[in-house]
Amino acid sequence: MRRMRKPILVAFTASVMVTSLGCVSRDEYLREKFGRRKAQDRVVALERELEDCRDRSLACESDRDSLTHELGQKNAMIETLKAENDRLDAFAAKLQGQLDEFLAKGIGDIEVVEVKLPPEIDKALKELAAMYPDEVEYDPVRGAVRWKSDLTFALGSDQVRDGAKASLKAFADIVRAASGFDVLIVGHTDDVRISPGTAKKHPTNWHLSVHRAVSVLFELNRDGVGFDRMGVMGYGEFRPIVPNPARGGAEANRRVEIYLVSNQTETPGVETTRRYKTPEPVAAGSPQD
Repeated sequence: MRRMRKPILVAFTASVMVTSLGCVSRDEYLREKFGRRKAQDRVVALERELEDCRDRSLACESDRDSLTHELGQKNAMIETLKAENDRLDAFAAKLQGQLDEFLAKGIGDIEVVEVKLPPEIDKALKELAAMYPDEVEYDPVRGAVRWKSDLTFALGSDQVRDGAKASLKAFADIVRAASGFDVLIVGHTDDVRISPGTAKKHPTNWHLSVHRAVSVLFELNRDGVGFDRMGVMGYGEFRPIVPNPARGGAEANRRVEIYLVSNQTETPGVETTRRYKTPEPVAAGSPQD
């Protein structure tokens, strides 16, 4: 009986050792498997983040190419505007030189004839100025009615504002009744240079002042004043009624003045115009000289 105990004890000890070693290997295996799964999940997440970064990088490159193209277009536009500005500066310098040469010849000032208007016309013009005090001024000594250009025209424009048409129509009614007088329309500007956007239609302040006078002429004609009773002039910026400030631009100097001039006064060109009016059309079959 004593001989059999030793093998049984050895077998039991070996069994315990094997069982113990088997348990340790399984735990390590599970931990390694869990760690491997976590690592794989992390790899998948990192791959997704990398793909998102690639997408954002492509989008940034596309935006960069678009902005580079837009920048190139704007640089080309800047160069074009600089060239146009240089051209306009050269054109303005040329016109100024021509003007200086013209004035150096001593042509002298062109004087507008001052008249004393009949009492009924004088009264009617005073009432007109009182009716439209914000846009119309009347000078009874010179027989002149002045419209403020800021209220009559938009900046840089020669189109008569709708708000000024009522006062012009009221003036036309007075002119139609004053059959012994002709109308001289004179445009004036301040000394602000013509902007590039305006220069195509009005290259200089001379042009703008005359074009505004012409627009008033056509407005009066639509209100019944005959073309044969009207004429236009423009002084540009060279007849200010108040000093232009250092930076340029005085509202009072932007104006249109209309003078009533006796048609009995001899004015150069007027008599010839009246003497040689355009003949009336001859009806078909009528006898001719």
